[in-house]
Amino acid sequence: MINVALIDDHVVVRSGFVQLLSLESDIRIIGQFDSAAEAWPHLLHDPIDVAVLDIAMPNESGLSLLQRLRQQRPTFRAIILSIYDTNAFVQSAIDAGAGGYLTKRCGPHELVQAVRTVSHGGFYLCADALRALRHTPQPPKELQALTPREKEIFDLLVNGMSVKTIAQQLTLSHKTVQVHRANILGKLQCSTTVELVHFALQHQLLTGG
Repeated sequence: MINVALIDDHVVVRSGFVQLLSLESDIRIIGQFDSAAEAWPHLLHDPIDVAVLDIAMPNESGLSLLQRLRQQRPTFRAIILSIYDTNAFVQSAIDAGAGGYLTKRCGPHELVQAVRTVSHGGFYLCADALRALRHTPQPPKELQALTPREKEIFDLLVNGMSVKTIAQQLTLSHKTVQVHRANILGKLQCSTTVELVHFALQHQLLTGG
């Protein structure tokens, strides 16, 4: 039996995955959580074989959570679930130690297959993620200096989202997002958001959504 935990702040998405995975005789849902903070003690101590982590959650991203978790449990297996299919995000998930990467456009069968593959020590990338790795240039070295949260905010900024809207979506203060934006500009040697967009276009980093 494969014990699975789901961490996603969208109840509808999480409930759909629970229903889907519960149809499989070899998969059991032993936990579902809407935040990294709620999931943390269970991820540390419960007998979880695979965790499915949403990449963009309020307060702490799935990537950040996975990085912290693998410091405590180096062999922990997780699948990153994301709306993003850029090379930068897929590579970040791999670097963080994810055993799989799925976009929210993937078919139901892919989630089931990913859980089974990762639970047995394998590695699973959905078609969107494979396409991103194969056809998108490797992310520039400058991006490696960004933290997972900064990468989230960078992607939202270059796709046209305002600081105010980002703060609302990620449930962060306006000031916190401004600080992240300033750090991103400094690390990427840009002066304005427009320059960030040019940087993203140059390196084919725009998600288009």
